[in-house]
Amino acid sequence: MSKVVKSVFYDDLQKAGNFKQLEHRLLGESNLPGPRANLGAASAFADAFAFSEVTREAWELIVEWSQVLDAPTDDPREFLPFCALQAMGAYYRYAESSQQEVILQCCQAAMNDSRWRMREAAAIALQRIGEQDFGVLQSLFDSMLDTAGALEKRAFIATLAHPPLLKEPAHALYALKLSEQILDEIAAGQTRYNTEEFRVLSKGLEYALSVFVEHAPEAGFELLAKFAVTEDKRMLKIVKSNLGKARLTKKFSQDVERIQLLMNSE
Repeated sequence: MSKVVKSVFYDDLQKAGNFKQLEHRLLGESNLPGPRANLGAASAFADAFAFSEVTREAWELIVEWSQVLDAPTDDPREFLPFCALQAMGAYYRYAESSQQEVILQCCQAAMNDSRWRMREAAAIALQRIGEQDFGVLQSLFDSMLDTAGALEKRAFIATLAHPPLLKEPAHALYALKLSEQILDEIAAGQTRYNTEEFRVLSKGLEYALSVFVEHAPEAGFELLAKFAVTEDKRMLKIVKSNLGKARLTKKFSQDVERIQLLMNSE
């Protein structure tokens, strides 16, 4: 079924005159307003850009859609930039260098978007890029980390908490190293607490670490142990939440128990 949807989107994108019709179709299939956008349609649309022969008009279309900033959360028109960002991620490997710069700029802007769905689109787009070339993610995140805000840091870990990216052990270790830097900053009081941005970052850390630990358990549980021996309630909440994830309790029960004992001894 996905191939059929992809083919329809691909054919439509070859004909600039169909763009308005395509827009109406995506809006109609968006499932918005509602709690869950049509992720299948967004992914199929993005897949139509995973080719080198994307037309100039199709490229200009997703750039235009990525700039739809006046559609509030759950408005059907929010689906257009949601789809456009994912399409940019799919197209990255085939794009010219100037286009690649635009793609990364759009992803960075979406990291800080007030709309949670757009922040998710940024992570999905970057995951697509990372599956093509993980080095792009490393270069981007390393260049941003020193000055990154809470929402940008959340985008980093949300992007990396994608199992296909972590099959390579070095990638999982990179994710843990970056997470440790973020946690060190929180522990040192360098992150503003009691803000919505920190709440979003904390929620991300409360699940993402377990994904990283699953793929690099030795280094991962060492990281959790480091932050389990603290009086910082925010840090303990992050560690405890990850220890409770089934991906760890089912496969590494002894390690989980060991870290829990460290927390209880404090």
